[in-house]
Amino acid sequence: MKLTCNKTQLSETINTVQKAISSKSTMPILECIKIDASGDGNVVVTGNNIDLCIEYNLKCNVTESGTIALASKIFGDIIRKLPEGDVSINVNEDNNVTKIKSGTSEFNIQGLSAGEYPAVPILDELFRFSLSQNILKKLIRNTISFVAVSEGKKPVLTGALFEIKNNYLNVVSSDGHRLAVVKEELKETVDDAKFIIPGATLRELLKILKDEDDKVTVIVSDRHVLFDFGTFQVYTRLLDGDFLKYDAIISAVNTINVIVDKRSITESLERAMLLINDDISARSENKVPVRFNIAYDKIDVSCITGRGQVNDTVNVQLDGGELIIGFNCSFLLDALVACDEEKVKMEFSAPTSGCFIKSANENNDSYIYMVLPIRLYN
Repeated sequence: MKLTCNKTQLSETINTVQKAISSKSTMPILECIKIDASGDGNVVVTGNNIDLCIEYNLKCNVTESGTIALASKIFGDIIRKLPEGDVSINVNEDNNVTKIKSGTSEFNIQGLSAGEYPAVPILDELFRFSLSQNILKKLIRNTISFVAVSEGKKPVLTGALFEIKNNYLNVVSSDGHRLAVVKEELKETVDDAKFIIPGATLRELLKILKDEDDKVTVIVSDRHVLFDFGTFQVYTRLLDGDFLKYDAIISAVNTINVIVDKRSITESLERAMLLINDDISARSENKVPVRFNIAYDKIDVSCITGRGQVNDTVNVQLDGGELIIGFNCSFLLDALVACDEEKVKMEFSAPTSGCFIKSANENNDSYIYMVLPIRLYN
């Protein structure tokens, strides 16, 4: 294989496909980037860790077609450090030694045969729809913190539910202690459907998606979903299983309603987090709650750790009775930060029931967050 391409384009390509590379694998081939060059100048650069695959289409000057698998880290580091200009890649087919040259700089690295590289998934398409990149990025960004990190009792919660209902795309995530439901109206007619995307894939997509109106097409099959960006494609397997019946959770009737300035309540919780983060024992989940005393159009916020105590007061508009309730401070902050409005509505019903965070605008139902409380013992 012999080819020449622009260093900037090649570096951008590698940065993208590396998001699908296993950093530590028992199979060395999964730590590699595959390069497949054809005589017509089309070069396909692929990263694939079985669960996630990214395939990038690049135009180069190809004088000899062929394939090679190169260790992702060293290959990417070399390309990034080369001088600006054209990069030539020359593979010795007898031993897979690959020469990389730009200007006066030249590297020779050992490659692997691409014959053992995992194949790109073949999709039997069921349906597709399109979204602008900035909308998809917002949907993922506002729900990803709620995805379970460990499999626990319900592995399906390590992903987010993408549900199309009445031509709205609902993205739902939960780790068992909290719930996020964010929705966006689709611009095209799509039949009702649902599928679950792994959280690991969504975290990598967040790094790829841009805050632009450029479209990304989502193509769904039984076992995989493809995000088509035009010059490159992101494939991911889907998770099997039944997600939470979230409709029943978010339809709960709450009797205590609080309208609060988001910045004020967020800053108050951030002050409480200063003590929690300073106390190693308090950092563990649910170890030290932040306490809400809701009454007389205000929330008294307090927290006690081994390092000290904090007390604060946030003025609110209260409709309903009084309540004392405790929460994981970090969980509440995640929900509030995800809200894009200056004022939010917090709904409560009892010390053992969740807090629901919604828009203060009754006409806006684009998001709902729920955080379960922590039992208070004093």
